[in-house]
Amino acid sequence: MAEDTGSAEGVSGIEDGRTQRADIAGAGESARTNCAIEDKATVKSSKSSVKMLRTVSGVHVSALFDQAVVSGASFLTMIMIGRWTNPVELGLYAIGVSILVSLLAIQQTLISQPYQVQRYSPTATAAEHAGGALVQSGLLALLTTVVLTVAGLALIAEGARPDLAALTLMLAGVAPFAVLRDFGRYFAFARLHASRALRLDLAVAAIQLAILGWLGWTKSLSAGAAYVAIGVACALPSLVWLYRDRADFAIRTDQFRATMKRSWNFGKWIFGVEITRSLQNYLTLWLLAWLVGTGETGIYAASLSVATLLNPLIFGLGNIFVPKAVLAFKERSIAGLRREVTRDLLLRAAPMALFCFLVLYAGDELLHLFYRSDAYGGHGQAITVLAFASLALVIGSPVYMALLVMEHPREVFRTEVLAAALTVTLIWSLVGSLGLLGAAYACLVGNVVRMTGWWLAFAALAASHGNDVPKTGVRLAGRHGARTASVKATR
Repeated sequence: MAEDTGSAEGVSGIEDGRTQRADIAGAGESARTNCAIEDKATVKSSKSSVKMLRTVSGVHVSALFDQAVVSGASFLTMIMIGRWTNPVELGLYAIGVSILVSLLAIQQTLISQPYQVQRYSPTATAAEHAGGALVQSGLLALLTTVVLTVAGLALIAEGARPDLAALTLMLAGVAPFAVLRDFGRYFAFARLHASRALRLDLAVAAIQLAILGWLGWTKSLSAGAAYVAIGVACALPSLVWLYRDRADFAIRTDQFRATMKRSWNFGKWIFGVEITRSLQNYLTLWLLAWLVGTGETGIYAASLSVATLLNPLIFGLGNIFVPKAVLAFKERSIAGLRREVTRDLLLRAAPMALFCFLVLYAGDELLHLFYRSDAYGGHGQAITVLAFASLALVIGSPVYMALLVMEHPREVFRTEVLAAALTVTLIWSLVGSLGLLGAAYACLVGNVVRMTGWWLAFAALAASHGNDVPKTGVRLAGRHGARTASVKATR
């Protein structure tokens, strides 16, 4: 019995050994298979990364060209009206521009930017988010038309200048199409389709400048006629865009109130930031005019225009940064957002830093080149300080937008209020002894406070997200969880 038991144990040991070798062989085969899968995934990821890099580069180029087109068309329009009419018509046109700029700023802060940040929210589909934003934009356009129409009729009833009343009524007809065009731009940027925004703006610019050129050639150009040209130029391409992309919008009336509430809860802080910054700019000019006179105020404005010469192109990249950062934060959590912040910082701060050093050595010459008057001479130091103030704002802008992406606009608003109050206080204190240079230093200190406050807020929030699992990793684990676990076990 003992021998039989031993024989049985021997046979069992042999069989266990064979089984273990088979398991090891199977595990090795499984490891090789999983490694092959992982290698293929890595190759595929590398190809996707290269493709994404090329796409991102193309998006940045398109965004820069788009900003150049928009700024160039606005500049040429002002020049054409100034040369082919008179200062009165140019003044009326400038008044209308200020109204349209304010209207578009309201749309961007309360509708477009909330849509860009919240478009991936699970509360609705992508088409429903887009449809809700489109309806809000339409309501804003309708409200603007009603308000301007009532204002125009009131001006007529009060016996105001006929040209001012006519311009107000003209703006009531132009505003809806300007709003639609601006919404179309931001909708394209939100989906990283900068080339579509560029095509839209090229079409608007071509039509607008062509009509203005014809009006100038026939000596029919006026402020009112210019706004007719702008209205037609915005209407035709924008309506074509809306018709072609109509499938991307789904309007649900039962979700509209909730959509407006989300947009308002987010956008009210950005709107507050814009209002605070505008008040700071206006108070700066009024304080300078009161303390040192309108002549010095004009020199300050000229110096600021030179110091911020690159701002339209540099901040034009912000049209792309927000949707890219939203996507990165959604896919890779805080790690992806940090990468986008770093990339955007280098992309924008590097050229601005080079420009600052150019201003440092040739600020006076640049001011004389643009304004051709000796009255603007001797303010090179003020221009340099203002240029470095712009650099501080550029350095802070990536984290400013990152805070919006993380849906923490309140922190941005608090920093903005503090910086604006400090700037105005310093202008009051320094301009009496230092003149324009005091105002420049006040602007620099205010922007450094903004930059520092935004970076500190971002660092604190990023630290609180430090243990987050990247969302891309979660999704991959859902698809290949067993394979990934198998690879880790065999290794």
